[in-house]
Amino acid sequence: MPRSAVPLSSHRILRTTSIEAAQSAISASLAPHRLVPADRGGTFCARHNGADLGGVGLHFLDYGVAADVAVDAMDFHLVQIPLGGRTTVDAGSGVVGAGPGAAVVTPAGRPLRMGYSGDNPRLVVQVAERLLADRSAVAREAGLDVPAPGGAALDLTRGAGRSWRSLVELVLTDLERPDGLAASPVAAASLRTALVDGLVAGLATRRAAPPATSDTVVRRATRLIEEHCAEPLGTPDVAEALHVSVRALQAGFRAQLGCTPMAYLRRTRLERIRASLADGTAGTVTEAAARWGHPHLGRLAVDYRAAFGESPAETLRRSR
Repeated sequence: MPRSAVPLSSHRILRTTSIEAAQSAISASLAPHRLVPADRGGTFCARHNGADLGGVGLHFLDYGVAADVAVDAMDFHLVQIPLGGRTTVDAGSGVVGAGPGAAVVTPAGRPLRMGYSGDNPRLVVQVAERLLADRSAVAREAGLDVPAPGGAALDLTRGAGRSWRSLVELVLTDLERPDGLAASPVAAASLRTALVDGLVAGLATRRAAPPATSDTVVRRATRLIEEHCAEPLGTPDVAEALHVSVRALQAGFRAQLGCTPMAYLRRTRLERIRASLADGTAGTVTEAAARWGHPHLGRLAVDYRAAFGESPAETLRRSR
Protein backbone atom coordinates (compact mmCIF):
# COMPACT_ATOMS: atom_id res chain seq x y z
CA MET A 1 0.00 0.00 0.00
CA PRO A 2 1.43 3.42 -0.92
CA ARG A 3 0.33 4.85 2.44
CA SER A 4 1.79 4.94 5.91
CA ALA A 5 -1.69 4.79 7.48
CA VAL A 6 -4.87 2.85 6.80
CA PRO A 7 -7.35 5.00 4.83
CA LEU A 8 -10.33 6.35 6.77
CA SER A 9 -8.92 5.04 10.05
CA SER A 10 -11.05 7.52 11.98
CA HIS A 11 -14.19 6.05 10.34
CA ARG A 12 -13.84 2.48 11.55
CA ILE A 13 -16.83 0.20 10.94
CA LEU A 14 -15.52 -3.30 11.42
CA ARG A 15 -12.60 -5.42 12.62
CA THR A 16 -13.33 -9.13 12.89
CA THR A 17 -11.97 -12.60 12.32
CA SER A 18 -15.50 -13.95 11.88
CA ILE A 19 -16.54 -14.57 8.29
CA GLU A 20 -20.22 -14.45 9.27
CA ALA A 21 -19.84 -11.16 11.16
CA ALA A 22 -17.93 -9.59 8.24
CA GLN A 23 -20.53 -10.70 5.71
CA SER A 24 -23.37 -9.37 7.86
CA ALA A 25 -21.77 -5.98 8.63
CA ILE A 26 -20.53 -5.30 5.09
CA SER A 27 -23.90 -6.39 3.68
CA ALA A 28 -25.54 -3.78 5.88
CA SER A 29 -23.10 -1.05 4.78
CA LEU A 30 -23.04 -1.89 1.06
CA ALA A 31 -25.19 -4.71 -0.31
CA PRO A 32 -26.23 -8.24 0.64
CA HIS A 33 -23.62 -10.66 -0.64
CA ARG A 34 -22.04 -14.07 -0.18
CA LEU A 35 -18.46 -14.04 1.09
CA VAL A 36 -16.30 -17.14 0.68
CA PRO A 37 -12.60 -17.11 1.64
CA ALA A 38 -10.68 -18.80 -1.16
CA ASP A 39 -7.68 -19.57 1.02
CA ARG A 40 -8.83 -21.73 3.92
CA GLY A 41 -5.25 -21.97 5.15
CA GLY A 42 -4.91 -18.22 5.70
CA THR A 43 -6.03 -16.13 8.62
CA PHE A 44 -9.23 -14.29 7.82
CA CYS A 45 -9.24 -10.79 9.32
CA ALA A 46 -11.72 -8.34 7.83
CA ARG A 47 -11.22 -4.58 8.11
CA HIS A 48 -13.78 -2.05 6.94
CA ASN A 49 -13.65 1.72 7.28
CA GLY A 50 -16.22 3.94 5.60
CA ALA A 51 -17.64 7.45 5.30
CA ASP A 52 -20.72 8.74 3.49
CA LEU A 53 -21.04 12.00 1.54
CA GLY A 54 -24.68 11.43 0.55
CA GLY A 55 -24.91 9.54 -2.74
CA VAL A 56 -21.18 8.84 -2.64
CA GLY A 57 -19.49 6.61 -0.08
CA LEU A 58 -15.79 6.00 0.43
CA HIS A 59 -14.63 2.72 1.94
CA PHE A 60 -11.48 0.83 2.83
CA LEU A 61 -11.83 -2.97 2.74
CA ASP A 62 -9.44 -5.82 3.37
CA TYR A 63 -10.13 -9.49 4.14
CA GLY A 64 -6.53 -10.50 4.85
CA VAL A 65 -6.92 -13.59 2.66
CA ALA A 66 -8.00 -14.35 -0.88
CA ALA A 67 -11.78 -14.25 -1.12
CA ASP A 68 -14.67 -14.48 -3.55
CA VAL A 69 -17.80 -12.35 -3.28
CA ALA A 70 -21.10 -12.85 -5.13
CA VAL A 71 -23.80 -10.17 -5.32
CA ASP A 72 -27.22 -10.59 -6.90
CA ALA A 73 -27.53 -6.86 -7.74
CA MET A 74 -26.71 -3.43 -6.35
CA ASP A 75 -28.52 -0.12 -6.82
CA PHE A 76 -25.19 1.71 -7.02
CA HIS A 77 -21.85 1.51 -8.80
CA LEU A 78 -18.59 0.53 -7.13
CA VAL A 79 -15.20 1.81 -8.18
CA GLN A 80 -12.71 -0.63 -6.70
CA ILE A 81 -9.15 0.65 -6.39
CA PRO A 82 -6.64 -2.04 -5.37
CA LEU A 83 -3.87 -0.78 -3.09
CA GLY A 84 -2.10 -4.11 -3.52
CA GLY A 85 -2.73 -7.49 -5.09
CA ARG A 86 -5.48 -7.87 -7.65
CA THR A 87 -9.24 -7.43 -7.94
CA THR A 88 -11.36 -9.15 -10.60
CA VAL A 89 -14.99 -8.49 -11.49
CA ASP A 90 -17.30 -10.57 -13.68
CA ALA A 91 -20.50 -8.70 -14.55
CA GLY A 92 -21.66 -11.29 -17.08
CA SER A 93 -19.74 -10.01 -20.10
CA GLY A 94 -16.27 -11.22 -19.20
CA VAL A 95 -13.79 -10.78 -16.37
CA VAL A 96 -12.18 -7.38 -15.84
CA GLY A 97 -9.18 -7.16 -13.53
CA ALA A 98 -7.11 -4.44 -11.94
CA GLY A 99 -4.09 -4.06 -9.71
CA PRO A 100 -2.47 -0.95 -8.23
CA GLY A 101 -2.61 1.91 -10.73
CA ALA A 102 -6.01 0.90 -12.06
CA ALA A 103 -9.61 0.55 -10.93
CA VAL A 104 -12.64 -1.53 -11.87
CA VAL A 105 -16.04 0.15 -12.22
CA THR A 106 -18.97 -2.19 -11.63
CA PRO A 107 -22.43 -1.76 -13.18
CA ALA A 108 -25.58 -1.38 -11.13
CA GLY A 109 -28.47 -3.83 -11.26
CA ARG A 110 -26.51 -6.88 -12.41
CA PRO A 111 -25.30 -10.05 -10.69
CA LEU A 112 -21.59 -9.74 -9.92
CA ARG A 113 -18.82 -12.14 -9.02
CA MET A 114 -15.77 -10.46 -7.52
CA GLY A 115 -12.45 -11.99 -6.60
CA TYR A 116 -9.72 -10.62 -4.35
CA SER A 117 -6.19 -11.91 -3.96
CA GLY A 118 -4.77 -12.42 -0.49
CA ASP A 119 -2.79 -9.18 -0.46
CA ASN A 120 -5.59 -6.98 -1.75
CA PRO A 121 -6.46 -4.07 0.54
CA ARG A 122 -8.52 -1.67 -1.54
CA LEU A 123 -10.38 1.58 -1.67
CA VAL A 124 -13.97 1.46 -2.82
CA VAL A 125 -15.91 4.47 -4.06
CA GLN A 126 -19.66 3.86 -3.98
CA VAL A 127 -21.76 6.02 -6.34
CA ALA A 128 -25.57 6.04 -6.44
CA GLU A 129 -26.89 4.86 -9.80
CA ARG A 130 -29.09 7.93 -10.35
CA LEU A 131 -26.29 10.33 -9.46
CA LEU A 132 -23.87 8.79 -11.95
CA ALA A 133 -26.58 8.77 -14.63
CA ASP A 134 -27.40 12.45 -14.04
CA ARG A 135 -23.77 13.60 -14.14
CA SER A 136 -23.11 11.44 -17.21
CA ALA A 137 -25.99 13.21 -18.96
CA VAL A 138 -24.41 16.58 -18.15
CA ALA A 139 -21.10 15.39 -19.59
CA ARG A 140 -22.77 14.17 -22.78
CA GLU A 141 -24.34 17.59 -23.27
CA ALA A 142 -20.83 19.03 -22.99
CA GLY A 143 -19.62 16.85 -25.87
CA LEU A 144 -18.27 13.76 -24.07
CA ASP A 145 -19.10 10.18 -24.95
CA VAL A 146 -19.71 8.39 -21.65
CA PRO A 147 -20.13 4.61 -21.80
CA ALA A 148 -22.54 2.89 -19.48
CA PRO A 149 -20.40 1.27 -16.75
CA GLY A 150 -20.41 -2.45 -17.42
CA GLY A 151 -17.34 -3.79 -15.68
CA ALA A 152 -14.94 -1.23 -17.12
CA ALA A 153 -11.30 -0.79 -16.15
CA LEU A 154 -10.04 2.72 -15.45
CA ASP A 155 -6.37 3.67 -15.84
CA LEU A 156 -5.31 5.71 -12.81
CA THR A 157 -1.76 6.41 -13.99
CA ARG A 158 -2.45 9.06 -16.62
CA GLY A 159 -4.90 11.66 -17.85
CA ALA A 160 -8.21 12.26 -16.12
CA GLY A 161 -7.95 8.92 -14.30
CA ARG A 162 -4.76 10.00 -12.58
CA SER A 163 -6.26 13.35 -11.59
CA TRP A 164 -9.38 11.63 -10.28
CA ARG A 165 -7.26 9.30 -8.14
CA SER A 166 -5.53 12.36 -6.66
CA LEU A 167 -8.95 13.89 -5.94
CA VAL A 168 -10.00 10.71 -4.12
CA GLU A 169 -6.86 10.98 -2.00
CA LEU A 170 -7.64 14.61 -1.21
CA VAL A 171 -11.15 13.72 -0.06
CA LEU A 172 -9.86 10.81 2.04
CA THR A 173 -7.43 13.14 3.78
CA ASP A 174 -10.16 15.70 4.37
CA LEU A 175 -12.47 13.08 5.87
CA GLU A 176 -9.85 12.34 8.54
CA ARG A 177 -10.17 15.91 9.82
CA PRO A 178 -13.15 16.72 12.03
CA ASP A 179 -13.02 20.34 10.83
CA GLY A 180 -12.42 19.54 7.16
CA LEU A 181 -14.49 20.54 4.16
CA ALA A 182 -16.67 17.45 4.46
CA ALA A 183 -17.94 18.79 7.79
CA SER A 184 -19.78 21.53 5.86
CA PRO A 185 -22.91 20.25 4.07
CA VAL A 186 -22.38 22.68 1.20
CA ALA A 187 -18.72 21.77 0.74
CA ALA A 188 -19.49 18.07 1.13
CA ALA A 189 -21.99 18.35 -1.72
CA SER A 190 -19.32 19.99 -3.89
CA LEU A 191 -16.83 17.23 -3.06
CA ARG A 192 -19.46 14.63 -3.96
CA THR A 193 -20.16 16.27 -7.32
CA ALA A 194 -16.46 16.67 -8.06
CA LEU A 195 -15.81 12.99 -7.36
CA VAL A 196 -18.61 11.87 -9.68
CA ASP A 197 -17.76 14.36 -12.43
CA GLY A 198 -14.10 13.33 -12.23
CA LEU A 199 -15.05 9.67 -12.52
CA VAL A 200 -17.22 10.43 -15.55
CA ALA A 201 -14.35 12.36 -17.15
CA GLY A 202 -12.03 9.42 -16.57
CA LEU A 203 -14.45 7.01 -18.25
CA ALA A 204 -15.41 9.33 -21.10
CA THR A 205 -13.88 10.14 -24.43
CA ARG A 206 -14.29 13.47 -26.19
CA ARG A 207 -16.70 13.26 -29.06
CA ALA A 208 -15.09 13.74 -32.44
CA ALA A 209 -15.87 17.01 -34.12
CA PRO A 210 -18.45 16.67 -36.91
CA PRO A 211 -17.08 16.65 -40.44
CA ALA A 212 -16.51 20.14 -41.72
CA THR A 213 -19.43 21.42 -43.75
CA SER A 214 -18.47 22.11 -47.35
CA ASP A 215 -17.97 25.70 -48.48
CA THR A 216 -20.88 25.14 -50.89
CA VAL A 217 -23.24 24.47 -47.99
CA VAL A 218 -21.96 27.50 -46.07
CA ARG A 219 -22.47 29.69 -49.15
CA ARG A 220 -26.01 28.37 -49.51
CA ALA A 221 -26.61 29.06 -45.82
CA THR A 222 -25.38 32.66 -46.05
CA ARG A 223 -27.56 33.24 -49.10
CA LEU A 224 -30.59 31.80 -47.30
CA ILE A 225 -29.89 34.01 -44.28
CA GLU A 226 -29.51 37.12 -46.44
CA GLU A 227 -32.73 36.39 -48.32
CA HIS A 228 -34.78 35.67 -45.18
CA CYS A 229 -33.11 37.84 -42.57
CA ALA A 230 -36.32 39.82 -41.97
CA GLU A 231 -38.08 36.62 -40.87
CA PRO A 232 -37.84 34.73 -37.57
CA LEU A 233 -34.88 32.47 -38.20
CA GLY A 234 -32.82 30.13 -36.05
CA THR A 235 -29.88 27.84 -36.67
CA PRO A 236 -32.15 24.74 -36.68
CA ASP A 237 -34.27 26.36 -39.42
CA VAL A 238 -31.22 26.94 -41.62
CA ALA A 239 -29.83 23.45 -40.95
CA GLU A 240 -33.17 21.81 -41.77
CA ALA A 241 -33.51 23.77 -45.02
CA LEU A 242 -30.04 22.61 -46.11
CA HIS A 243 -30.42 19.03 -44.83
CA VAL A 244 -27.40 19.19 -42.50
CA SER A 245 -27.08 18.86 -38.74
CA VAL A 246 -26.98 21.91 -36.49
CA ARG A 247 -23.53 20.93 -35.20
CA ALA A 248 -22.15 20.47 -38.71
CA LEU A 249 -23.55 23.84 -39.82
CA GLN A 250 -22.06 25.60 -36.80
CA ALA A 251 -18.71 23.91 -37.35
CA GLY A 252 -18.72 24.95 -41.00
CA PHE A 253 -19.45 28.60 -40.16
CA ARG A 254 -16.73 28.66 -37.52
CA ALA A 255 -14.20 27.08 -39.87
CA GLN A 256 -14.97 29.23 -42.91
CA LEU A 257 -16.36 32.50 -41.55
CA GLY A 258 -15.12 32.57 -37.97
CA CYS A 259 -18.62 33.11 -36.55
CA THR A 260 -21.87 31.28 -35.87
CA PRO A 261 -24.88 31.28 -38.21
CA MET A 262 -26.79 33.52 -35.77
CA ALA A 263 -23.90 35.99 -35.56
CA TYR A 264 -23.97 36.16 -39.35
CA LEU A 265 -27.75 36.76 -39.22
CA ARG A 266 -27.34 39.60 -36.70
CA ARG A 267 -24.67 41.26 -38.82
CA THR A 268 -26.83 40.95 -41.95
CA ARG A 269 -29.79 42.56 -40.20
CA LEU A 270 -27.62 45.42 -38.96
CA GLU A 271 -26.33 46.09 -42.48
CA ARG A 272 -29.88 46.08 -43.89
CA ILE A 273 -31.04 48.48 -41.17
CA ARG A 274 -28.11 50.79 -41.87
CA ALA A 275 -28.85 50.79 -45.59
CA SER A 276 -32.54 51.61 -44.98
CA LEU A 277 -31.62 54.51 -42.67
CA ALA A 278 -28.92 55.83 -45.01
CA ASP A 279 -31.06 55.86 -48.17
CA GLY A 280 -34.16 57.24 -46.42
CA THR A 281 -36.41 54.27 -47.20
CA ALA A 282 -37.06 53.96 -43.46
CA GLY A 283 -38.39 57.09 -41.80
CA THR A 284 -37.53 56.04 -38.24
CA VAL A 285 -35.17 53.68 -36.45
CA THR A 286 -38.17 51.73 -35.18
CA GLU A 287 -39.44 51.25 -38.73
CA ALA A 288 -36.06 50.01 -39.97
CA ALA A 289 -35.69 47.62 -37.06
CA ALA A 290 -39.16 46.16 -37.58
CA ARG A 291 -38.60 45.83 -41.33
CA TRP A 292 -35.47 43.73 -40.85
CA GLY A 293 -36.57 41.59 -37.95
CA HIS A 294 -34.62 43.18 -35.10
CA PRO A 295 -36.91 42.85 -32.06
CA HIS A 296 -35.07 44.89 -29.42
CA LEU A 297 -34.35 48.59 -29.93
CA GLY A 298 -32.14 48.79 -26.84
CA ARG A 299 -29.99 45.92 -28.03
CA LEU A 300 -30.00 47.39 -31.55
CA ALA A 301 -28.40 50.63 -30.36
CA VAL A 302 -25.57 48.75 -28.64
CA ASP A 303 -24.92 46.34 -31.51
CA TYR A 304 -25.20 49.08 -34.14
CA ARG A 305 -22.64 51.33 -32.44
CA ALA A 306 -20.27 48.39 -31.98
CA ALA A 307 -20.54 47.55 -35.67
CA PHE A 308 -20.52 51.04 -37.26
CA GLY A 309 -19.16 53.45 -34.64
CA GLU A 310 -22.34 55.56 -34.48
CA SER A 311 -25.95 55.24 -33.36
CA PRO A 312 -28.81 54.41 -35.75
CA ALA A 313 -30.23 57.90 -35.12
CA GLU A 314 -26.98 59.50 -36.29
CA THR A 315 -27.12 57.54 -39.55
CA LEU A 316 -30.73 58.59 -40.03
CA ARG A 317 -29.96 62.30 -39.43
CA ARG A 318 -27.24 62.28 -42.06
CA SER A 319 -29.69 61.01 -44.68
CA ARG A 320 -31.95 64.06 -44.31
